[in-house]
Amino acid sequence: MKERLRVIRSFLRNSTLLRLSTVAILALSLSGFVAQNADAASTPSGSLVFTGALNGTLVLGPHSVCKATKHGVTLSSFTTTLSSQNNPTWSVSVYVIKLGTYQKFRAPADSFVLNTRDGDLWVATQGSMTVIAKSGTVNLTLDDHEGLTAGTVRVTGTWICPT
Repeated sequence: MKERLRVIRSFLRNSTLLRLSTVAILALSLSGFVAQNADAASTPSGSLVFTGALNGTLVLGPHSVCKATKHGVTLSSFTTTLSSQNNPTWSVSVYVIKLGTYQKFRAPADSFVLNTRDGDLWVATQGSMTVIAKSGTVNLTLDDHEGLTAGTVRVTGTWICPT
């Protein structure tokens, strides 16, 4: 009988250790998964492709600014730049009266503006822009507006701001 109790206790101890180690391994695995997904959820993503008077792709990355409100979004600190030796720093401002799709643009409301740190601006004149909460898509033509801008620029792309 004593031998039988010893065997049962040994089995229970080993089973408990096995269960605890399995739980610990699962917990560590899940914590890595949750942390990885939390990082992904907190990083802006997307890109805007420019052709015409300016060429290149502005890409949103882990250090980019992506501030979304119910009246638009501000995008800056891109991981890349456009083909301009004079303006290495770019930002995009999207202004809307309400969230939705726009095909007519009236600055300052209902507009997409490409800015340089020197105050040069290209603004949307035609195309389509959809702004939904923390994301958006564009397929637009921009024309020079202020500063030393010249020419027409086409832009297509998307953005997603963190939740």
